[in-house]
Amino acid sequence: MKREIRKAKIKSRSLEVELRETESTSNGPVVNEITMKCSGLATDDLITAFAKLALHMILICDMRKAEKINPDTFESDNLSDFDDYNIKGFTIGGEDDNEGVVIIGSRRFDSGKVLNIITPFTPFADDQDPYEYESELYNDVQACIYEVEQYLDGKYAVKQLEMSFDEDGEAAVEQEETEAA
Repeated sequence: MKREIRKAKIKSRSLEVELRETESTSNGPVVNEITMKCSGLATDDLITAFAKLALHMILICDMRKAEKINPDTFESDNLSDFDDYNIKGFTIGGEDDNEGVVIIGSRRFDSGKVLNIITPFTPFADDQDPYEYESELYNDVQACIYEVEQYLDGKYAVKQLEMSFDEDGEAAVEQEETEAA
């Protein structure tokens, strides 16, 4: 059975996924479209993979902070410059040579207001109007897909309870997130 991730979104540290499963049968291939709302917590690896799409979102949308990205290395000297950007998810569209991605994210301003951002569809390979970092975009989306697949196979963060004692010797329960492999 072949599993193809088409859309993934982190919502409240949980994952929502749309995927296509193709199974070969004697009557030909059977394709199932599946939408999953998962209850397990997203791992730091998954969140980090999504976060790497922020630079692409900034460049594709021609945002002011794009000037802080080194065009030779597709990196920034100070990644904390982009902490106000958050990647919520991505959607893969198209097929074969026309495949590409839409990145969904947001920017939080100092005032606390949030600007939701949706990039235009950006092909992974476009001969007419290529995105300068097509290969980096493709690789970063594939890293996200890998982490989503790992999550679906059981790699997720779990809440672990920790007991601490206050001055009176009474126990207080605190929640701490750890990753399960």
